[in-house]
Amino acid sequence: MVRETIVILGIPVDNLDMDKTIERIFNLIEASRRDGRARQVATVNVDFIVNTLTWRLSRFRHPELINILRRADLVTPDGMPIIWTSRLLGTPLKERVTGADLVPRLAEAAARSGKSIYFLGGQGDAGSRAARLLQARFPDFRVAGVDSPYVSVEGQALSDEIEKDREVVERINRSGADILLIGFGNPKQEVWFDRNRHRLKVPVSIGIGGTYEFIVGSVARAPQWMQKAGLEWIFRITQDPKRLWKRYFVGFFKFGLMILPAIAYYRVKRRALKSSSTGAPQFDIRDHSTGVPEAASIRVVRLPEVLDARALESGRASLETEIMTAVNPILDFTNVTFIDSAGLGFIVGLWRRAKTENKNLNLIEIRPATRRFFELSRSIDVFKDRVFDNLDAAVTTIATEAKQPPFYYIEVPHRKDAMLKLCGSLDAAQMPHLDSEAVLKAIGDRDGLIDLRQLDFVDSSGIVLFLKIQKHVQKIARNCVLFGLQDNVRQMFRITKLDRLFNITADMAAAERYLEQAGPNQKTMGSN
Repeated sequence: MVRETIVILGIPVDNLDMDKTIERIFNLIEASRRDGRARQVATVNVDFIVNTLTWRLSRFRHPELINILRRADLVTPDGMPIIWTSRLLGTPLKERVTGADLVPRLAEAAARSGKSIYFLGGQGDAGSRAARLLQARFPDFRVAGVDSPYVSVEGQALSDEIEKDREVVERINRSGADILLIGFGNPKQEVWFDRNRHRLKVPVSIGIGGTYEFIVGSVARAPQWMQKAGLEWIFRITQDPKRLWKRYFVGFFKFGLMILPAIAYYRVKRRALKSSSTGAPQFDIRDHSTGVPEAASIRVVRLPEVLDARALESGRASLETEIMTAVNPILDFTNVTFIDSAGLGFIVGLWRRAKTENKNLNLIEIRPATRRFFELSRSIDVFKDRVFDNLDAAVTTIATEAKQPPFYYIEVPHRKDAMLKLCGSLDAAQMPHLDSEAVLKAIGDRDGLIDLRQLDFVDSSGIVLFLKIQKHVQKIARNCVLFGLQDNVRQMFRITKLDRLFNITADMAAAERYLEQAGPNQKTMGSN
């Protein structure tokens, strides 16, 4: 299913109006029925985006959340500032699609088509009240179930959450629902879905934040004229000024400062482009067979000089299919002098599809000015280790790299301690396949040294492995030290409020010194 998206501060946002959004959700239901993969829909507003980012271009406040959003099957713009930003970036989004507007429309469409919806989360009984109100409004609407469990995405409680989730997921699956509405608030609802997506049988799950409260009227909505003018945030502040003024004013201020460099780049480059002549966009696609086995086929796509919405307006679906036919697609930026948020959205879409198909999308010959737009748009990290200076460098890497699983660990010989090197991505998708007991057995009754230099990513589900290791070494009156954490991995320990639980050092030498100095059954935890 080909998507037209633009990228705003690293997050791909779908360019659909309300009617097309509902149509897409029902298409996702049918797609899930065919392949069994649970689909995710996210509604993103300014507060959502700001809470994901930091001031540094290459660092994220919530690495897990940004990863989830980039892989989501549909992302709607829930906020007028996102619409205004899209206009300033040259590719206007068609319409604001909020959770509060989407859910009633979905209930109406579900009533007509015989689909059912499960209501999960919400404050108190807001979920059940919202379900009853929608049933009263649409008599044929079927409520598959209502549940409001307490869930956690941080702290030591994480070690028990996966098992606690099991009962909730089983109830949802038994209901036979077509759509699951998750009202835990951001980012809890997105994280909860991601850690359970491999067990959920519901075709489509949608994070809706506080929508139940809007439906039942416990939180008032602004008049229609304020909503259309993009002034609903002012109305919201008047309802709860003590809590909301800082959230909105600080959020808008930070969002504006963060997006301004990308807007300025786009405006300057677009103005310069108007003074030069550009012909019809040409995508030169050719296969490359030298130096690689047939099973590792390479397809090189030389992109046009201008990669923008106009260049992609026709033939997007066939182009994407042709590019992704190869095991190793390579995008050649040799000719590219200008790229906008729509072109970036197309490339991130190819990356998302490549990940789904267990492939790598490779980029070559990116000019400094083009790379800068990737950086200002908070998207260069998507292609970490897959950006090459030229075709030869890309081919050499593809031909020589061993096909490794997404996550694996290696037992490293050490003079007296148990040392494990963790590699790849340790996330919710990998945890069900990981033999945690084998990891604990490898540590045995010794102190543990855990080398994380090659651990590229960990999410809140993956951190459960570290909680099990910590519990194990404490039980046998030993210690464990983590070292070499990459920025995003360290940040995940902070986000889950677990960084103080573990002994964390910068490198192996510091880790060994710590174990030398620490006595048995060391209880003092924290970063060193």
